[in-house]
Amino acid sequence: MKKLIQYLLPLLIISSQIFAIAGFGLNLNQTIFSVDAKTNSIGTIGSYRNDAISGGIGLGGYLYIDAIPFIDLDLEFSGFGTSYDYLLTISGNSTTYSLPYGSLAGYLTLQKKVLKLSIPILAKAKLTIGAGLNNQTYKSVPDQSDLETLIGSGLTSSSTAPTTDALIDFVKENTDNASGFHIQTGIQFKLLMLDSFLYYRHVFVDGVIPATKSFGSLNFRLGMGF
Repeated sequence: MKKLIQYLLPLLIISSQIFAIAGFGLNLNQTIFSVDAKTNSIGTIGSYRNDAISGGIGLGGYLYIDAIPFIDLDLEFSGFGTSYDYLLTISGNSTTYSLPYGSLAGYLTLQKKVLKLSIPILAKAKLTIGAGLNNQTYKSVPDQSDLETLIGSGLTSSSTAPTTDALIDFVKENTDNASGFHIQTGIQFKLLMLDSFLYYRHVFVDGVIPATKSFGSLNFRLGMGF
């Protein structure tokens, strides 16, 4: 047993030092936003309405480099998804749909340590702040133009509402793209080769969330170093 410890201890020390250079792993996030229900009229023909939409749960991956003086470089790809009820009324006939809503995004962040603590060999913890750029590919709430495109002949009093599958497929196939910036702060904790993060990110981007230009997310990461 003593010999085993003698062999493993130097390896753990070396691994701990190497781990400080870079890391990768999985990211679990909870987006934080709220969109109120809204009804829009279609002239005298009818209306379309989306019920309230709230943040969803997401998953992704990350890679960071901690070998650059003064700053850390962080790259993350993640997404979130949720659903909401959508009501289309044409000439008094109403159809309800459950539609997907979400975003896939890439985040490039420069981070700086503001506080660092360590237990020699075993563990390290640090508080970081950061800012960076992001790009979002997202699904928007169908508007009148989308409905006219889907139905094909425009919206008239004799139009037939699209089927559930047709509207869901249309939403999935027609995405929008936007770029923005973000700020974040959080805690990173390392235990030998294991690495975890808990941080809050606030994203400033136009169009991803209806009627607002920003949203938040609470993120938990778990990974390892190399």
